Amino acid sequence: ETIGDIPIIVAYMYAVEPDALKAVAERLLQKLGDGAVVLGSVPAEGKVSLVAAFSKPVIGKGLQAGKFIGGIAKLCGGGGGGRPNFAQAGGRDASKLPEAMETAKTQLEKALG
Repeated sequence: ETIGDIPIIVAYMYAVEPDALKAVAERLLQKLGDGAVVLGSVPAEGKVSLVAAFSKPVIGKGLQAGKFIGGIAKLCGGGGGGRPNFAQAGGRDASKLPEAMETAKTQLEKALG
């Protein structure tokens, strides 16, 4: 999906470990060039893993990956953070992940639209 001229990917990936999720997010952002990638996974029962990767134009619109993903992780009973361009977070309530991913998409649309 593209918002304005910035492509975004918000996706739920089944049972992907945190390190692999990080690698996938980095690779997707490389392929997009400029854009925003937010991925979520449930690597094990009772665990949620989240990653956000933002390019410079996205950061220029006032979004920071660390603050963004921390807020999304709170919806899943967790927290996290990182740098403005890349961040990881975790949570404990996997049942909230679909809602959290929808919230991430909505927040990106508002910020970039």
